[in-house]
Amino acid sequence: MGEALSLEEVAERLGVPKEVVLREGIRLFLENELRNVRIEIDRIGSKYGVHSSEELWRKIEAGELTESECLNDLMRLEYLEARLEEILRLLRDSK
Repeated sequence: MGEALSLEEVAERLGVPKEVVLREGIRLFLENELRNVRIEIDRIGSKYGVHSSEELWRKIEAGELTESECLNDLMRLEYLEARLEEILRLLRDSK
């Protein structure tokens, strides 16, 4: 595998300002992270037939699931939802 390209090298070789390369790189990174987080949220949600940690909590409170059988997924789902919101904020702020 070759050496990683530097920001300066990419900008120079393409004749684009470094700021454009950096801004577009950050945006694409955030969009990729957003896609990955949504995929994982969907994977966990489909396991329990829910779309959010709130719905999963409601199933626990209703006695449909026990907290012990889904605690790890519940914690992961809450983390992913917070990460999703932060990524969306960053994408909004980057425009």
